[in-house]
Amino acid sequence: MGRLLIILALFIGLSQLSFVQDVMNPPRDFSALKYEPVVLYSTSWCGYCAKTRRFFAKNKINYVEYDIEKSETAKREYDNLGGGGVPLVLVEGQIVRGYNPNLIVDYLDESVTADKAS
Repeated sequence: MGRLLIILALFIGLSQLSFVQDVMNPPRDFSALKYEPVVLYSTSWCGYCAKTRRFFAKNKINYVEYDIEKSETAKREYDNLGGGGVPLVLVEGQIVRGYNPNLIVDYLDESVTADKAS
């Protein structure tokens, strides 16, 4: 019985992790900022690609998506960037491999800061 309660408590705690992350790092609104559209190289079946899309939507990040299995041009561009798995995200010329929302935000922040300085 005790183990069941511990497992249940862990399950409930982990299910609230997304809520805690949103409170600690609330979504940002990048829609009004000036930056080149972010490019997402993805596939339809990729779970982390779907997670990246949700992250972009939640933070109002403008992006263009290319499915590397449906477009030969997209596959060629993806290969030229070094491929290596999806999602592959291009932010202002910087490559982000895998699901890494913090790095995407860092690159967008750098871009906006550089624009303000010039």
